Order: sequence, then structure tokens, then C-alpha cells
Amino acid sequence: MPMSLRRVRWGRVIWTVLVTFYFLVFFRNFMADAARPGGMLLPLVFAYLFVLWLAVEYFVGSPFFQSGVAEASPFWRGVFAFFVYPFLGYVAGDHFWWGWTQIPIPLVITWIHGIVLFGLGVYIRLVSLFAVVRLGNEAEAGKGGQGRFPERKFVQLRLQQLCRHPRYLATMMQLVGAALVFRSWGGLVLAFVVGLPLVWVQVRHEDRGLRQVLKKEYKEYADKVPLFWPKFSRG
Repeated sequence: MPMSLRRVRWGRVIWTVLVTFYFLVFFRNFMADAARPGGMLLPLVFAYLFVLWLAVEYFVGSPFFQSGVAEASPFWRGVFAFFVYPFLGYVAGDHFWWGWTQIPIPLVITWIHGIVLFGLGVYIRLVSLFAVVRLGNEAEAGKGGQGRFPERKFVQLRLQQLCRHPRYLATMMQLVGAALVFRSWGGLVLAFVVGLPLVWVQVRHEDRGLRQVLKKEYKEYADKVPLFWPKFSRG
């Protein structure tokens, strides 16, 4: 079901603030120990962006690395979690300690490209998240909480015109961006060989759920808007 957020949940607010503060301090201390002298700032910026983004998604109630538009899949959420956290551990470990698959160009070059790509992924995920939340609020407010989800408004959302699953496209961008931030070509291989198939499976799974959410709007929407890879046109 599409998400809504019409009431402040103070327990979630307090828990989000405490956990976010803990991880900000944790990564500050971790980078101070792991990074070479003068090499702490760039990875720390990435870590802070990652933590703050996850905090927003958790607070809103977005299912882990899924869209929240259609019914989430606990199985695929778990499978993806078993990939993404070891993946992040690998690219960080490869950068700080092992150096097995480091791209032999200056860190600042890969970092700039990586942080821009990761930040763009965060932007797409959050903008599309709050757009869906807003529509969910409208549906909950209608007819005493029994309003219909506004399918026509959903398919006209700006990012939903880019592709049918922009939040999964953004997840793929984040994986590639993380590998670039830590200058790991091994991370790039993992992102495309393992991460992309996992994202694609979730996209296919959720597209079936999207059909149920959009009902009559789905066929026309699917004929016009691509599933995952955007198509840009002059029109």
C-alpha cells in the first residue's frame, strides 16, 4: 500500500535522532582510525550523507531499499540486505586496508564523480519518496481514511515520467557511486554483476504490484513510460 505520514510519531522521532547521532559519531571515529592522515574528509562526507539519507527513509517508514509504492517483499528485502552491507564493507575495506582493486587514478577524481552520482541517487529516492507519501496522505484524508489512491496523479509525477521505478534506478546509481567514492573497480564489478540483477528482480516483482495499485491506469502508463532504463526524448 502507498505510504502516508499524517501524524507525528514521537517514538520514531526520538529513536531516529538517537540512532542517527550514534552512527554519525561511529563513522567519525571509524574514519579517524582507518583513514590515512589527511584522507578522512572525503569518505566521511559520503558516510554522513549515507546515514542521513537512511535516517529520513526510516523515519518516513519506507521499506528497506524498496519503493513503498506497491507491497514490499520481505524475502527480496532480506536478500538485498545480505548483498548491500557486505558490498559497502568491501569497498571501504579495499580502500582503507587491502588495496586489491583500487582504480589507479587520484582519489579526488573518483570521489567527485562518485559523490555526485550517489547524491543524485539520494535526491531521486527522497523526492520520489515524498511525492508518494504526499499522495498517500491525500488517499488517507479522503472519505474518512478510505479514499482512493490518486492513480492519475501518481503517473503524472515528474520522476515517474522518467521510468516506472525511479527509486530502484536511484539505488543502482548509489551502488555505482559508492564504488567510485572508494575508488574500487572491484566494487563496480560487484555493483553490475550482483547488484544490478538483484535490483532488476525487485523491479520486476514490484511492477506486478504496481499493476494492482494503478489498476486501469497501468496499461497506458506502461506503454508510455519504460520499466527501469529511462528514455529521453526531445518532446
